[in-house]
Amino acid sequence: MNNDTNLKDEIQTLCAGFNTHFIERDEEILGAVLAILSNENILYLGPPGTAKTYLAQSICRSIRGADFFYYLLTRFTTPEEIFGPLSIKSLENDEFRRKTDGCLPASHIGFLDEIFKANSSILNSLLTILNERRFHNGTEVIDTPLLTVFGASNELPEEDESLEALYDRFLFRYDVRYIQNEENVKTLLFRSDPTFSPLTTLTTEKIAWIREQSRSVQIPGEVQDIILSLKRHLEKRDSEEGDGFWVSDRRWKKITGVLRVAAAANGNGSVDRTMLLLLQHLLWDLPEQKEEIRNLIIDHLVTGGTDTEQLEAGILHLQQMLTKGDAFVEDVSLPVPVFAHDSDGNNQKIVSYADLVAASKDEKWFYFTVELSFSTGYPFAQVMDILQKEYQFSPKKSPNPDRKAVCEAEYVYLMGQFQRYLTIVREGAVLLKQNLEANIWLTRSDIDEVISVQQNRLARVHLFEEKMDTLTHAIRS
Repeated sequence: MNNDTNLKDEIQTLCAGFNTHFIERDEEILGAVLAILSNENILYLGPPGTAKTYLAQSICRSIRGADFFYYLLTRFTTPEEIFGPLSIKSLENDEFRRKTDGCLPASHIGFLDEIFKANSSILNSLLTILNERRFHNGTEVIDTPLLTVFGASNELPEEDESLEALYDRFLFRYDVRYIQNEENVKTLLFRSDPTFSPLTTLTTEKIAWIREQSRSVQIPGEVQDIILSLKRHLEKRDSEEGDGFWVSDRRWKKITGVLRVAAAANGNGSVDRTMLLLLQHLLWDLPEQKEEIRNLIIDHLVTGGTDTEQLEAGILHLQQMLTKGDAFVEDVSLPVPVFAHDSDGNNQKIVSYADLVAASKDEKWFYFTVELSFSTGYPFAQVMDILQKEYQFSPKKSPNPDRKAVCEAEYVYLMGQFQRYLTIVREGAVLLKQNLEANIWLTRSDIDEVISVQQNRLARVHLFEEKMDTLTHAIRS
């Protein structure tokens, strides 16, 4: 437990130092540190001159003893430049091996600029090293010491299957823009700029320790439900609108691993729902999707994954079912047969009242003889009038037992959803705020926005209660 507290303090101190020097890069800094701890890759997408390389180099210096590898890729980059030159001695022995010293396979942190310029000659090895942290050196497969690989690009990859696979290897994604706030621009331009030095450092041993600790971190059912709800929502959106909300199974699996590491580094034994806000940097494919995904995650976080629109629609639908007043008709025999005919020439002999009512829902005319040429057709209402007056036929009606059972079952389900929503939004409000403030992976703007959405939800709870009270009264009457 002491180690948990110490590491949490060290991470906060480390990030605070970076935030002082790197202006408007809070999210990118937190993401870089968490990517290192969770052994995942991180992509900085944005124009040149936004300190992407400088930030990655500085992050590397915060890991004691870590080796840094940087390379600007072009379409003509060769494997030798990334993975090392061929070993002459090995060639003399008829072996194909590379000298990897000083290259990506021997580094702790890599930075590959213009990552999507990677050509086919290096792509297969790059995919393996990014995903498995292994490098095929001749006939030998070696484990690399890589903690993370930073990728940077001014643009998204072209529509190419191999580049899409490369893009998917970068779990953390950040759209890095030029500094927006005028005061921050002024600070950047006119302050004296001493060489940056991290306020503290992490060791590879501590990083390995936190990963080991994360294996025992639990993901509670409440958080699992929210993740699954998010997954269903994105899949539904992708299938309906086809606008790119596609997340591979590999990414979802890696996401749960990141959540466990984030919780362990925060000193928690389980993942609470505030950790899910990290998914805003792990789910988008296009920068224009960021805001929508962020809002979706915040809404799920606050409501516990309850689809309030669907809940309201369910309440309205049940109210309509209750007010229709459909009746159950006694299935008794008719005093005389009735024949139903439709416009297509089909006919049906009807001998029970229930079948007559069922047939009346279609556009049919009714006759008292099968021979149409010798009889007159009647609408349902007139047939009933004839049966009542001439044959004294008066069937009984009672409440539809099937509809009543369906309504009661639907009410029980809706009430369960409503009670769960109340518990999360109202009773969980204090705990949510405490967890937000204790979460070292969230920015101030993250925390403030979640609290704002939660307060808005709280303010509208009484409207839901009124609708459920009305529904309860209707189901009991």
